[in-house]
Amino acid sequence: METHTIARVKFPVIILAAGLSARMGHSKAFLKWDKHATFLEKIIKEYSDFASGQVIVVLNQDGYQQLLTENLAVEDYCKIIINPHPERGRLSSLKLGVSELTKKTACYVQNVDNPFVSADLLDAMNNLVENDAYVVPVFEGKGGHPVLLGASIIDSVAEIQEDDAALHLILQKFKRIELETKDAQILVNINTQEDYKNYFHH
Repeated sequence: METHTIARVKFPVIILAAGLSARMGHSKAFLKWDKHATFLEKIIKEYSDFASGQVIVVLNQDGYQQLLTENLAVEDYCKIIINPHPERGRLSSLKLGVSELTKKTACYVQNVDNPFVSADLLDAMNNLVENDAYVVPVFEGKGGHPVLLGASIIDSVAEIQEDDAALHLILQKFKRIELETKDAQILVNINTQEDYKNYFHH
C-alpha cells in the first residue's frame, strides 16, 4: 500500500553540512549510510520521497570539492551553497540557506550528522507547524532533530546580523511545539568515529 500520497504543504529544507567536523576528522556528509549512499544522499532522498519543497544544502569549500570528486547522486533540484566561513557556526550556514529560499514559508532545518530522519516523522511535524512557532520531535523529554521553523522564525533568522549568535537564542522568543515520538534516534548525532561505529557496521 502506498503511503504519504495525501496533499500537503510542501515546506523546503535546509541541510546544514558545512561544519568543520574536527572530532570526526573528515566531513560527516560523506560518511556511508549503507553500501549505496552517503549521509547526505540518504537525507536528500528522504526529503525527496516525502515530496518536500525546495532542498538547499550548505557545504564548506572542502565539502563542495569532495561532492564534485565523488560525483554523488544528488538530486538536480538541490541548491548547493558554499559557506566561506564555516568557523562562524551553524547559524551562519542557516542564514545562507534562508537567503536562497524562493518564498516566505516555514522550513525544515536538518543537520547532516543526524541521518535518521524519516518520512513518517516529517509528516507528523508538517501537520503541527504554525507561523509563529517551531516544531521539535521529543523523546522522553529531550528535543531532537530535525526542527521545523515557522515563517516568522525564518524572517528573524534572515534579519539577524551576528553570525556567531546561537539559534536557540532566537527560538526562545517563539512558541515551541513538541511532537512526542517513540523513536530514540531523533536524539542521535554522529560526531565521532566511535559514534559512527556504534550505529553503522559496514
